[in-house]
Amino acid sequence: MTSIFEENLNPHQLEAVKHIDGPLLVVAGAGSGKTRVITYRMAYLIYQGIPASRILGLTFTNKAADEMRDRVSCLLGRPLPPPLVRTFHSFGARILRDEIHHLGYKSRFVIYDEADSLRAVKEALESLKIKEDFVSPKQARVAISKQKNEVTLDRSLPLRKSSYQIQLRVVSEAYHDILKRNNAVDFDDLLILPLKLFEDHPRILKRYQDRYLYLLVDEYQDTNAPQYRLIKMLCRKHKNICVVGDPDQSIYRWRGSDIRNILNFEKDFPGTKKVVLEQNYRSTTLILDAANSLIQRNEHHTTKKLWSELGEGAKVEYLPAKDHEEEAEFVTEVVQHLVREGELRHRDIAVFYRTHAQSRVLEEYLLAEDVPYVVVGGPGFYGRKEVKDILAYLRIIAYDPDDISFLRIVNVPRRGIGKVTLDKLVAASREKGVSLYEAAKDAESVESLSSAGKRAAASFVKMIEEFREKAESLPPHKLAEKLVNRVGYFDMLKKDFPESADDRMDNLWELLDTMQSFHKENPSSGLEGFLERISLISDIDTWEDKDNRVNLMTVHNSKGLEFDAVIIVGLEEGIFPHANSLEDPERLEEERRLCYVGMTRAKRFLCITSAESRLRHGLFVENEESRFISEIFGWEEDLREEEAHLRFHDKKAEQKVAGRGQDVRTLDFCEGDRVAHPTFGEGTVVSIERGYGETLVRVLFDGDTEARLLCPTFAHLRKA
Repeated sequence: MTSIFEENLNPHQLEAVKHIDGPLLVVAGAGSGKTRVITYRMAYLIYQGIPASRILGLTFTNKAADEMRDRVSCLLGRPLPPPLVRTFHSFGARILRDEIHHLGYKSRFVIYDEADSLRAVKEALESLKIKEDFVSPKQARVAISKQKNEVTLDRSLPLRKSSYQIQLRVVSEAYHDILKRNNAVDFDDLLILPLKLFEDHPRILKRYQDRYLYLLVDEYQDTNAPQYRLIKMLCRKHKNICVVGDPDQSIYRWRGSDIRNILNFEKDFPGTKKVVLEQNYRSTTLILDAANSLIQRNEHHTTKKLWSELGEGAKVEYLPAKDHEEEAEFVTEVVQHLVREGELRHRDIAVFYRTHAQSRVLEEYLLAEDVPYVVVGGPGFYGRKEVKDILAYLRIIAYDPDDISFLRIVNVPRRGIGKVTLDKLVAASREKGVSLYEAAKDAESVESLSSAGKRAAASFVKMIEEFREKAESLPPHKLAEKLVNRVGYFDMLKKDFPESADDRMDNLWELLDTMQSFHKENPSSGLEGFLERISLISDIDTWEDKDNRVNLMTVHNSKGLEFDAVIIVGLEEGIFPHANSLEDPERLEEERRLCYVGMTRAKRFLCITSAESRLRHGLFVENEESRFISEIFGWEEDLREEEAHLRFHDKKAEQKVAGRGQDVRTLDFCEGDRVAHPTFGEGTVVSIERGYGETLVRVLFDGDTEARLLCPTFAHLRKA
């Protein structure tokens, strides 16, 4: 039986797979087969007689969890149940479904997504009569989430001296009261509440420790404080923990991940066996050489060097452009060249950028040349209005009705429950200390309601109760289809959104198809199972490369993906590395790791671009070349070989004067003119310059020491 492992694993992978008892750290470089190691190790444990039910795998995306389960099932080759493989949040939700009553919740709790949580914060602000210009809902939501991820289990912000911090603490407490009243938890609670359960109820912790004797954790470098504590609690007794990750790919510090978790693993678990995987099965040698050259500049860098047997491959290209438009033109030309000469499909190519805003000009140029593309990580399918509306209906049917879902759909489509009726229901619910749905259920006793308001509320409640009964016997997709027809949602779309109705209806049919597929794969899960599944879905979980389109995405979204050709744009100081990192050594190291992650997504071709200037907020900002360029190519700081600069575009860059397809405009400004700007005030025009498809003016504003280069068309410049 062991031949399958020896035939399909290299010596280092096999060493990791065959380690059974005690802590194991697998430092898996990019493309080195970490998923293979995890899945083969699970199968090996089962072949050694360990029941699959005693093995737990934890990862970060449903896509990764599904892939691991499928691979293990294939390896087992017989009808054995695979181990439990879940995302951290899905595993937390599973614990809470069974145990949350110990914390004063009901088991049929609702999981709020980011939009729902933000609504709850706004409700908290309104109830406290705190103006949004003093405490921003988004800032408050971020502060609450940050505090939770630092694992302060009293779930309230620490009291500080400033009035702003005091207000934040009050908002946090009101926010959690709203969640508790609605029997709801937010995404962070799926990690925080299991920790609270384990700390307050040691017998519950012991039960889970005894259940899962072998723990495997994927992408350990991305774990945050709650995940780290959850892992340590679960394996405190048996110490049979295997973590797989790469410190050089730790890129989520901004959302709480802590690189120290993997760097200190051997200290946390004395006697750890460490295996380093350096053979890369994805990229060619020159791509890996460039990536290795970059990442070795980090102080917190694991001693390893990726290598490959896939051959030297094409040189890593660098295309410096004059401005963002020329950069976009270069990108478009590279894509067309790769499809034409490199025999690649559009779907085999990805363009990465540091911030979402950089995609606009890229999209314009790709559209102009009829190059098909898709923006990955844009508005998610489950965040679209029509989808969220129907999901809100289904949540009220499946769970104890929460106020956020109620307010979203109680009058969608319109059914005579307008603002006046809603305000009176809200007042009644607060007076009685019940949910809005309960207040609507008892609308007859709300004296302030009109007869029409009472009838409308009663009709809505009656419909929901009917569907609650149907939910016990109907598959989720059938229930949802009947609901959409019953409330007349399609008719509402045609009336209220005539131009986009067809697309919105297609989205709802896609939702019904998704529900049907889920039911086929999980016939016993029901409506609650489906709602829980989609509440834990990330952007990458919903991305598929089935369409033949170039993929545009942020470098962060590229993690875990791979493409034949990768183009990384915007390598300039202040862009990549980001401006926020330039004075912070730790942030700068993470920016370097982020660039390394982007580079190691490429299999055969890697191209890097930069622009000398970019239009930002109406100004042409001149940028220095990113320090990463010299680090990638091994150039000395004061040397830039012309041959290395001009690989693809030859003389074309030298010949360009204006932007693509634009005429140089002339505006009525002259040197010496006094001009005014809405932000910078008054100043004097020191020169008129032409380029980038516009007439530009260089202005020395009163009080400044250096002149600014502005585009009058965008900068709202006028004569003083």
